Amino acid sequence: MNKIAKPKLDLVFKKIFGDVNNVDLLTDFLSSVLDVPTESIQEVEIIDNEVIPDTVEKKFSRLDLLILVNNEYVNIEIQVNNYNDYKERTLFYWAKVYTNQLAKSEDYISLQNTIAINIVDFKLFDCSECHSSFMIYETHRHEKLTDKLRIDFLELPKAKKNKTSTKLQEWLDFLNVTTEEGLEMLEKNTVNPTIMHKAVAVVRQMSADEQLLRAIQKREETLMNERSALNNAKQQGASEKAKDIAERMKAKGYSEQEINEIIGL
Repeated sequence: MNKIAKPKLDLVFKKIFGDVNNVDLLTDFLSSVLDVPTESIQEVEIIDNEVIPDTVEKKFSRLDLLILVNNEYVNIEIQVNNYNDYKERTLFYWAKVYTNQLAKSEDYISLQNTIAINIVDFKLFDCSECHSSFMIYETHRHEKLTDKLRIDFLELPKAKKNKTSTKLQEWLDFLNVTTEEGLEMLEKNTVNPTIMHKAVAVVRQMSADEQLLRAIQKREETLMNERSALNNAKQQGASEKAKDIAERMKAKGYSEQEINEIIGL
């Protein structure tokens, strides 16, 4: 099967949705995630769409997209590797976008609503839904504190099992596509032909750019190295924990055979 520039790779994602020529794609994607009519999104301003060349090869780097949508700040991040602190990270990034507005604001009341959209290529929550949306509510009355904060998560692995025909599902299928055959399937089975055909065409154009493909390959290698480093750290941590448990069990009188049977050392 023919390989393509994978849309879920952060570098590719940002080049697709951070391009001013693809504002229609970005608008449609946002409307599907935020669950609002496309026509209700009147203004879309891409604030940060620059990919610094050094960042592409830098280990553990982060590429995101900051947008002003109808006077609301929307920060989109796509994350392939799981660092086990992602919930805390996204809250920190949301806070940075929210508080950085103060330099341009006269007082707190003028701070704009801030939304963080997180697209992750791993399972984050113990549920079957691939889309989770969080706001701040009172524990007992379930009264919303404010509209200023909203954090959404899109879990790509879960979306692969979903067969519903919605605009959001179609965008998730697009992000999950990895082959030319997958692009062809998107073209044939689309609920939004005009938008999806353009999105597929953009990916094909990127896949034909040899210079861009080299940058993509370097970025993929960087992410693979990160994943390997994370896995090694997890394995080392698990091994050290098992040894510590074994020592404590031994001190309590467990035999070597019993310890091996319980923790597999």
